[in-house]
Amino acid sequence: MNAINMNWLASAEGESLIHHFYVNSSKKRRFYGILEKPSLPSSIEEVTYKIFMIGRSGVGKTSVIARLAGILDSNSYTETNGIRKTNIYWPVKIWDKVVLFKLQFWDTSENSIKKYNHILPVCKDKVDAVCSVFSFDDAASFNDIPYLMNTMINIKGKPANVVIGTKFKPWSSSMIDEAQIKEFEDKWKVKVIKIDASKLSVRSEIFDCSYQLNVICNILWNRDKEFISKLMGQV
Repeated sequence: MNAINMNWLASAEGESLIHHFYVNSSKKRRFYGILEKPSLPSSIEEVTYKIFMIGRSGVGKTSVIARLAGILDSNSYTETNGIRKTNIYWPVKIWDKVVLFKLQFWDTSENSIKKYNHILPVCKDKVDAVCSVFSFDDAASFNDIPYLMNTMINIKGKPANVVIGTKFKPWSSSMIDEAQIKEFEDKWKVKVIKIDASKLSVRSEIFDCSYQLNVICNILWNRDKEFISKLMGQV
C-alpha cells in the first residue's frame, strides 16, 4: 500500500520545499549534523526512525547512505570503523499532509562487530528498520540476505525489513536476474530497492534517490501507520 505520493516532489508544493535542503542555490544537498535540521514551517510534523545497515563487507552499505544523503562518495573501498551515524531528512506527502521523515542510518562493519562486543547490541537497540544490503555483482551477498534477516528476526519491537541491491545495471546483465529478485520478494514479502550503478546528471541529484527514499519511508509508514495517522489527526 502506497500512502505516500511518489511523484509529489515534482509538484509545485514539493519543489517549493526542496530549496531548504540545498546549500544556497547550489546543486549540493545540505548535510545535517546531530543538532541540525531543515528550516521548514513549524506546521510540518516530524517522525524519527533508526535504521541499522547490515550486509557483507564491500557490498556498499556506506555508499548507499552517501547516495541517499546526496554526499559525493569515492569509488575506493574503506571499511567502516566503529559506528557511523548519518541523519537524512526527507519530506513526503501522505494523503493531504506533508510529513518530514528523519532517517537515522547506523552503519558498521563485520570486523567492528567482532572486535567490540557493544556495537551490535547498540545498533539493534530501539531499531525501527533493518536494512539488508547486497550487490548485484556479488551473488553470494544476495544469497546471504535470508540468513542475515533471520538473525535479526527476534529484535524487540519487530523492526521493518528493508532490502537494497547496489550496483544495479539496468542496461546489462548481472549475476542476479529479475526472476531471482521476484522469487525473493514473493517469499519474504519485501520490495527490493535497487540503487543504479550510474549517477544521473541531467537533473538535480535529489531525484536520483527520491524513489528509493520514498519507498523506505513508505515501508516505515506501513509499520507505524496507526501512530502516524494519529499524529496527523486523520483518526
